[in-house]
Amino acid sequence: MEARGAAILAAFPQAVKIAKGLNRFEQELFTACLQSLEQTSNPLRFNNFATALRELSRIVLQDRAPDEEVKACCWYEEELNQQGKPAITRAQRLRYAAQAGLPIDFVQETLVVDVKGAIDDFKGLVDQLSRFTHISEDVFGVDESDVDDLVGQALDTFELMLSTIDECRSEVEKTLVEHANDALDYEMINNTVQAIDELATHHTIEGSNIDDFELQYLGHDKIIFRASGSVDCQLQYGSDMDYERGDGVRCDDNYPLTCEFEAPASSPLDLQVKNLHVDNSSFYE
Repeated sequence: MEARGAAILAAFPQAVKIAKGLNRFEQELFTACLQSLEQTSNPLRFNNFATALRELSRIVLQDRAPDEEVKACCWYEEELNQQGKPAITRAQRLRYAAQAGLPIDFVQETLVVDVKGAIDDFKGLVDQLSRFTHISEDVFGVDESDVDDLVGQALDTFELMLSTIDECRSEVEKTLVEHANDALDYEMINNTVQAIDELATHHTIEGSNIDDFELQYLGHDKIIFRASGSVDCQLQYGSDMDYERGDGVRCDDNYPLTCEFEAPASSPLDLQVKNLHVDNSSFYE
């Protein structure tokens, strides 16, 4: 966001937070939106601000919630517009932007993210902005004493929309990392890991750890995470009888790993391990 409208940014610090959640074009439009407020001699300055902010909200949600993605979600229900034709609502777009194809009850009860509250507040914001967009004598030349309050309320709600999107994804990571650990342990205990199997006569997987767990994709159909961590194992040379006689050797070791986790968006706890790679190069050093 360009360094313009410094006085506006100082008066409304939430504008800086909003700009960080926008792409380049959206930032440019948001800057122009704020510049409308600097035209203190123009009685339409708040009306112009309201028009631009409403359009920005439409652009942001259309970018983050494509039509076909929204329609493919398990929670989607067709709604009709004022002309009686099927249309995706702002509420549906905001829900998709926040949670994509995740079930509503999972978001409410497991993630504990109030997407519905953000939707209700956002709908109220659009209604308010629309009131000032359609010029009439009642909304022409908004009183100066009301402008700051109206702008503050509008920016607070716009920021809430963006922060709810971020919060939902953050909670997805926090909630599912524990399930990912379980899924990774299951995968390594129940399936042969070639990179470890080749190191000794026998081996035992003692556990795995995830150090970094990052959401890569959240869509209508699935969730994908990328993870890195390590696996703890015990390597055994010789048979169990050899070891009991003192002729075998057992040693503990640890190796880094990377993998992906994937789950259906409609059943996000059913994580499956994909593309598991264990780096055993330290064994040969």
